[in-house]
Amino acid sequence: MMFSLFAKIIKKLATYPKIILTVFLAVGILSIYPIMHLRWDLQLQDTITSAREPSNVQKIEDEFGGLGSLIVILQSADSSANYRIAKDLAQKMQTSPAVHFADFETDIDYYKKNKFLYASENDIDIMVHRIEQLKHDYIMKNNPLFIDLKSAIDSITQTTSEQREQLLSDLEKKYFDKLAVSHSNKTGTIRIVEIYPTHSISDLQANRNLFYEVTEQLKNEKTPSDFQVHYAGKVYESIQTGKRLLPEAKMVGYVTAGLIILLLILNFFRQPQLIFISALPIATPIVTTMACSYLFYGRINLFTLLLAIVLPGQALQIINHVLNRYFLEREQNLSPQLCIESALLGIGPSTAVSTFAFATLFASLILIPLPGLQELGVLGSTGCILNWAITLLFSTALLQVAQRKKPFSIRHSQIHPECKISMLSNRLNWTIFSIIIAASLVGLYIGGTRLHIRNDFSATEINYKDATIDSLIAETGFMNKTPVIVMLPESAESENLLEEFTKLKNDGELSTVNSLFTLAQFSPNLQQKKMEKLRQLHSLVTKEFREALSKSELENLEKVEQALEFDETDDFEPPEYIAKKFRDKHGKQGRFAFIFTDIKENYGSECVKLYKELHQIEGIDSGKYLVAGIPITRAIFLDRITNNFSRPLQVGGILIFLFILVYYNRFSRALFTALPAVFAACWFVASLNAFDVQISAYSALAFPILLGTSIDGSLQFFTAYYEKQKGTALTILRDKFFTIFLSQMAAFIGTYGMLVSSHPGLRSMGYVSLTGLICIFISQFTIFPLIAGSLDQYRLRQKRKKEAKNENAF
Repeated sequence: MMFSLFAKIIKKLATYPKIILTVFLAVGILSIYPIMHLRWDLQLQDTITSAREPSNVQKIEDEFGGLGSLIVILQSADSSANYRIAKDLAQKMQTSPAVHFADFETDIDYYKKNKFLYASENDIDIMVHRIEQLKHDYIMKNNPLFIDLKSAIDSITQTTSEQREQLLSDLEKKYFDKLAVSHSNKTGTIRIVEIYPTHSISDLQANRNLFYEVTEQLKNEKTPSDFQVHYAGKVYESIQTGKRLLPEAKMVGYVTAGLIILLLILNFFRQPQLIFISALPIATPIVTTMACSYLFYGRINLFTLLLAIVLPGQALQIINHVLNRYFLEREQNLSPQLCIESALLGIGPSTAVSTFAFATLFASLILIPLPGLQELGVLGSTGCILNWAITLLFSTALLQVAQRKKPFSIRHSQIHPECKISMLSNRLNWTIFSIIIAASLVGLYIGGTRLHIRNDFSATEINYKDATIDSLIAETGFMNKTPVIVMLPESAESENLLEEFTKLKNDGELSTVNSLFTLAQFSPNLQQKKMEKLRQLHSLVTKEFREALSKSELENLEKVEQALEFDETDDFEPPEYIAKKFRDKHGKQGRFAFIFTDIKENYGSECVKLYKELHQIEGIDSGKYLVAGIPITRAIFLDRITNNFSRPLQVGGILIFLFILVYYNRFSRALFTALPAVFAACWFVASLNAFDVQISAYSALAFPILLGTSIDGSLQFFTAYYEKQKGTALTILRDKFFTIFLSQMAAFIGTYGMLVSSHPGLRSMGYVSLTGLICIFISQFTIFPLIAGSLDQYRLRQKRKKEAKNENAF
């Protein structure tokens, strides 16, 4: 049998305790270096990126920098001092290698001077048509002094709202609100400096260094007495996330360690020396797994961080089973060496099955095409195997070395009353079981059909809304929303993207998008079609046509022309503070475009809608244009989770049943062992529905742990039941209750700390885990005695028939 073979290999290796201790201690020490150099990627965008297969996020960050900025808000009654400080800060930061560009200037003067730059081709087409029609009327009348020019010019300068939008003289009204992004209020008492880094906003240490540079620069400035500084933006939020999550991770670690020690004390209070013997084997696998994380991926992401609180629980489960089995063997007055061998052979196969069940459930996460979860799948399955091998070998090696001179005294480690328990009658047993089956099926139907992934990110991500900062930004014209960034293969694509975007926008196909900014809008030399139309418009207004107009009529027409005047000798290069926004790190111009949306980014459904609408643009759909941003990240994340969530559970469940079948080599036993987990799952989804608990992408990760934990308890109960084949199901329940109760508690020992986490996603995982744990407890301690009780009744009936047959034979 496969799992017995694994146990025999472990038993053979356990005969070399000194070598095992030396190897594991060396591994633990060597793991310190890679753990110290792990990169902490704690942003949601990191879960869709992978070093092996760079995503759009990584490719854009390599060329542009972070997909977010550090926003510095300066507030003072002295507007001139505000401007000076903002200018000095922007200029200083622009020279920093950590900064892509720093922006503090308003674009008002530039737009007033170059109004034609942001006129759409459609607007120019309308004006060309109107001037052509006017000139046609002039020629038809063949008398320029007689033509009713006033009515003709009035046709150009009509003032109804619908027609005013078609006038080039009103371009400021149409375009100015979108393009003239202001970094200050009207009085200048509030100024904003926006700093885009060259590094990823996921790089926590780089973000901290950038923030430190900014604060140091401001300390060197001469500031007014009422000067105040406020910070916002994705870079600052990343720093705040690190400030909150890392201490909380330490807190959860301390809570986990404390609870592990408490459970060890409860379980081994009669043999306190076992607490130390248990602690080292529990700590070593997680340290080794974190080192593997560095070797495999070089980082810890938001999901793999959970292994630090999941794997110690599983290790405690295994060591709890092994040491209890060891002392049960010691009660038979066997030598420590024989007890260790017997414990490894006795408990090794069943713990191997539960370990492979855990590992399989983690490995099945690879089926979700999300790099962050795939990393969790690989590291989780690796950690489970390491847990099993290291815990068994390390604990038994410590036991052997510690007992070389004097074996531990033998005391019963179980806590249960020595009382007689009567079996239920077969009829009552099946009546209760039938009621439970019916209720479970109803619960599965109601809960299972209503189970869904929560798509409100405000309920799963840390909220950084600040009323003071929001009110200050609201006084300016600053767009306080991180744009979606589009990376183009070359600057010439700016015009093509703008044309296709404008067409789709006019057709109502981009309802989620507010505006698009490309270099083409600021550089007519990238808009040759527009330039040709502008020249055509100028050529229509000939000298003869002008001379035919009266003074007032000519002035009226000139108002239109003023917006279109340009110098053919001008190179049309936008100023540096505009051009740098579209430039990559290598100085290549026009590589980027920026899309501002009209959606609420916390609503996953709106993010998905935006993602689909943007892919109507041919270049984005074909992959020629790369697109990335917060709503894009959330859309990808939700799409891959919701469309693939059931696959890992289905595949993992089937593989686990196959493992149990191989272990027992009998279908009926495998089925009976799996039933408590099935009932627990039914009650779990029913409870989620009853208490209106919505599943988030975080809490969904509790499902594999819950399933693996329920299988472990069933295996221990039924293995003990099938091994002894004596007594009743209730006596087995009594003997194994305390051990399995502690092992079930151990599996979720780290999730209890999540219940007090300030991160909504992690807190939801804690709630879901606690709900599942309660369902598992109830299932294990009701379904097992009912099933095993029925088997007891069947065994007794068979025994009676056999006895009756023997009596008849005589």
